[in-house]
Amino acid sequence: MNNAVDEKYLISPFFIVPLMYVSMVGVGVLNFQRKVAEHAGYNAYISVVLAGISIHLIVWMIYKIFRSNQEGLDVTAINHTCFGKIAGNIINFAIVLYFFLGAYIEFEAYIEVIQVWNFPSIKILPLSTLLAALIYYTISGGFRTVTGLSFLGFLMTLIFIIPENLSVLPYAHPLNLMPLFNHSITDILLSSKSMLYQFLGFEALLLFYPFIKSPAKSQKWAHVMVLFVTFMYLMVIIITFMYFSEGQLREISWPTLNMLKIVEGPVFQRIEYLAISLWLLKNLSGISLSLWASCRGMKAIFRIKPRVSLLAFLVGFLILEYSLKDRAIFRWTSEFYSDVGFYFIYGYIPIIFVITQVRKSWNKGKSHR
Repeated sequence: MNNAVDEKYLISPFFIVPLMYVSMVGVGVLNFQRKVAEHAGYNAYISVVLAGISIHLIVWMIYKIFRSNQEGLDVTAINHTCFGKIAGNIINFAIVLYFFLGAYIEFEAYIEVIQVWNFPSIKILPLSTLLAALIYYTISGGFRTVTGLSFLGFLMTLIFIIPENLSVLPYAHPLNLMPLFNHSITDILLSSKSMLYQFLGFEALLLFYPFIKSPAKSQKWAHVMVLFVTFMYLMVIIITFMYFSEGQLREISWPTLNMLKIVEGPVFQRIEYLAISLWLLKNLSGISLSLWASCRGMKAIFRIKPRVSLLAFLVGFLILEYSLKDRAIFRWTSEFYSDVGFYFIYGYIPIIFVITQVRKSWNKGKSHR
């Protein structure tokens, strides 16, 4: 039983499925193909598989980290144990800013999609305020509310998004994938690094782990979702490569949405508009989870009530949205977040893993003396 969180706030192990999904799949699924293909071309599907395998390893490390510490702790408490209170709080605050930045980028990216595809002349500030209000309503309801919204976002993907992508298959050209291996290992690894950006967000597990009832039982579901998301990205990128030539892909900003333009339904002639609308649930849940993690961190560091820090974060969203109108700055911010995420996942988490395993072995050796 989890001792740090009241049982009424806990979720069953299975519900890590929608949480892992919404944290790893964002607006980037609409345009990641072009970026990933920059280095490895149409061999970039190999990079998707490699990135997915590495995420499996990191998720395994996260579970080992928690099992090596007292039950009921999250990463903020573990940082205090490993680095001391002062250094631990500095690291914890950096983690808070990291999740805030990730949430803001997802927030801004979705607004950009709406502006480009649905309503080019719409005023952004009222739309941003409305989305911020929805996010506030979700997170203020607590972690279980965030989980419920994540479940709805996950269902929308299963029911609509995946079938919409598969409907493009009759127009695909498999020969676009040939030759199969014509890029170096270095190119494929560089593409894998680009692909990592799409998976960023799953590390919120470091903060919501104590909210899982019998958390050890959730590990299999976490790995199942990493596998599912990897295959989903693999499906989307292979369909994209078979639909567009490399020359065409270099000129297209939103490949997934451009593919959906060819599909027509009995009611909606522009299926991509429906996809963008349905994506609202999934995107709001992903943003809410990241901001919830930031608020949880602020509570652990400064004892600030989550609703207060949440309101401050959302006001920060609106200020950034109003003041940063240069898309080049947003692109730079996204690349910065991607770089920080790379070192967070492949640097910080392995370091914590090693420290906790050494401490566990040391304590076990002392107990046998």
